[in-house]
Amino acid sequence: MNAGEIRSSAEELLLRVAWFYYKDELTQDEIARRLSVSRASVGRMLERARRVGLVSINLNADHLNAFEVSNQLRRTFNLAEALVVPDHDKEPADHHLLNARLGLGGAQFMSTHLRPGGSLGVGWGETVSRVIASTNFGAVGPVHLVTLTGGVDGYLQTILSSKGDGVAEPEATTATIIPTPIVASTPKLAAALKAEPAIQHVLSQASGVDQAIVGVGTPTADATIVQMGYLAAEDVRVLRDRGVVGDILGQFFDADGNVVSLEIHRRRIGIELADLASIPKVVGVAGGLHKTEAILGALHGGFLNVLVTNELVARRLLELEQGIRTPTSVA
Repeated sequence: MNAGEIRSSAEELLLRVAWFYYKDELTQDEIARRLSVSRASVGRMLERARRVGLVSINLNADHLNAFEVSNQLRRTFNLAEALVVPDHDKEPADHHLLNARLGLGGAQFMSTHLRPGGSLGVGWGETVSRVIASTNFGAVGPVHLVTLTGGVDGYLQTILSSKGDGVAEPEATTATIIPTPIVASTPKLAAALKAEPAIQHVLSQASGVDQAIVGVGTPTADATIVQMGYLAAEDVRVLRDRGVVGDILGQFFDADGNVVSLEIHRRRIGIELADLASIPKVVGVAGGLHKTEAILGALHGGFLNVLVTNELVARRLLELEQGIRTPTSVA
C-alpha cells in the first residue's frame, strides 16, 4: 500500500468514526466494538476529526449573544458586540483551563466574523494563541494574519504549520510577522529595530488590518510577560505602585485607561494602543476574576469594541461599573 492509499484509508476511518458518533449517535463504546478498536482510539480519532476540520462543531454566535449579561455589557460599555462564555458554579483554579474555554469562545466569534480575503491583526499572549489555534481558517477562506507586536512569531508559526496537518488548503492562511521580541533589551536596540524598513512595513500593515484580536494582561507574578522573562517580580511591584492595572500589546494602562509613562514602553516593539482606534473591529479576549480590574481599565480606555469573556467576570464588570457611576453618598 502506497502513501496515498494509507492516507485515504486513514481519512476514511476518521469519516466512519465521525459519522457513527455525530450522525448515528452511537456511543464511543459501540463504535469501538463495531470497528474492533479500543474506546481510547475512538476518542483520539474524534478529536483528530475536529482538529483537521472534518467535523465542525459550532454554536450560533447570535444565540450566545442572547445572554442578557451580553446585552448589558454592550449597553454599559458601548461595545459593538459581546460574547460571554458560560461558567460553571465557579472558575477553575487553573487559569490555563479558563483560557482554553475563552480560546474556544474567541474562535467561535472569529469563525462567524472573518471574511475571505480579510486581514486579522494578532496580539500577544496565551489567550490569543489559543483563539488562533482553535479557529478553523480553512473553513473561512484565505485570511492574512499580521502580528501587532514582536514576540508572536514563536506560537504563530507553530500554529500555522499545524494547519496543514490533513488539511487540503494549507495555503489559505498566510501571515506577516514582526521578527523581533515584544520587548528589546535596550531602548536603543528597540529604536534601531523599529527603524528597519521591513519592520516598519509590518507595523504599517498592522495598523490597517480589518480586525484585530488582543489579550489583556495584568501586573502579577504569573502574567505571561513575566513568565517570558520580559519583566521581573520587582518590576511588577513598581508597575502596581505606578497605578498600572493591566496591559494590551505590552503597553500598560491605569484604571481610567490612560497609558502610564514607563521605561519598558521605550523598549517594546509593536503598534501603539492609540493605533487600535484605526482598526474597525478590535476583539479583546480575556477572563478570570483576577483580570477584572485590567479588563475594566481597557474598556474605560476605549481600546476594545468587542469583548469575549466569561460569565463571572461579565457580571463583576457590571457591578464595578455601576459602583463607579453611582458612588455611595456620605451622610
